[in-house]
Amino acid sequence: MIETGRYLLGAAGASGFGSKSTAEEVTENCDLRSITAIITGATSGIGAETARVLARRGARLIFPARNVKAAEEAKEKIVSEFPETEIVLMKLDLSSIASVRSFVSGFESLDLPLNLLINNAGKLAHEHAISEDGIEMTFATNYLGHFLLTNLLLKKMIQTAEETGVQGRIVNVTSGIHGWFTGDLIEYLRLISQPKCQFDATRAYALSKLANVLHTKELSSRLQKIEANVTVNCVHPGVVRTRLTRDREGLLTDLVFFLASKLVKTVPQAAATTCYVATNPRLVNVSGKYFTDCNETTPSGLGSDSSEATKLWAASEILVTQPSKAGFDPCS
Repeated sequence: MIETGRYLLGAAGASGFGSKSTAEEVTENCDLRSITAIITGATSGIGAETARVLARRGARLIFPARNVKAAEEAKEKIVSEFPETEIVLMKLDLSSIASVRSFVSGFESLDLPLNLLINNAGKLAHEHAISEDGIEMTFATNYLGHFLLTNLLLKKMIQTAEETGVQGRIVNVTSGIHGWFTGDLIEYLRLISQPKCQFDATRAYALSKLANVLHTKELSSRLQKIEANVTVNCVHPGVVRTRLTRDREGLLTDLVFFLASKLVKTVPQAAATTCYVATNPRLVNVSGKYFTDCNETTPSGLGSDSSEATKLWAASEILVTQPSKAGFDPCS
C-alpha cells in the first residue's frame, strides 16, 4: 500500500527520481556528444521518446528497424527538432537470426564506436505465429533476437570502452509482467514453438520478458568474469497510456479508464527509467540490476534465479547457432 501511494504521488526514491519523472528530467545534466547508441524499436512509443531525448543530449543514434519507412519518419521528426543529430538507419528484423547477423555485419562495416545498446523493441503477438527459425514469434522478437544482437555487438562495445575509457552500457527493456510467468521456461517455449498448441498470448509475453531479466543477470556475470568495462541492467518502464480509450464509450467505461489513468504513465514518463539507467553517472559499475521508476528494485523470484539464467543462456546459444525451421529443440 505504501509503495502504491508513493507511485501515485510520484515520490522520489533514492535516485532523486520517481514514477512521474520524465526522460528529459533524468538526463538534464547529461552531455552525450561523444556517445554512439543503438536503440531497437526507436520508431514509436517509448523507444522514440528515448531516441529523441538522447538526441537532445547530443548522442549519435543508430536506428535498426524492420519498417524502414517508419524509421525514416522517426529520423525526420528528431532532426527537425535537433538538426545537428546524426542518425543512421539500418534494416533489422529481430525475429530473424539471419537478419540480426546481417545487421551486425553492416554496422561493423561503418567502423563506428558503440557506447550504448538499448534493447527496447518488443511485441505482443495476439495470434500464434512461428518465426522463420522455428521459434514462437513473441519470444523470437523480444528476447532471442536481442540475445544474439547483444552477443555479436559485445566485442565492439568492449573495444570502444577500452579505447575511450568510457564505460559501455547495455539496457534491456523488460516488464513487470515477467513476474506473471511460473513453470518451466524451456518446456513452455518448446510447447508454444510447435505449429499447433494451446497458445496464451499473455503468458508467452511474460515468458519473453522474464527471459530479458534472466539475460541481464547472466550477461552481467559473464562481463564481470572477463573484467569488461561494460555493464548491463534491465528496466520496467511502467504501464503506458495508449489510444485504447478512444475505442470505448459509456459512463462506466469512462470511469474505469479515468481510475486506471492514475496508474499509467505518459510516454515521456515511461522512457525515464531507460534514459536514467543508460546515462546517469551514479550507475557507473552498477550491473545486473532491475530498475523501475528510476530506482533499483527486485525482480520476481524466478527472475532472480541464477541457475535459470544459466540454463536459458545455454539453450539460447543452441537456438542462435543451430536454428531449426522444423521447430524448437534446444537439446539437438
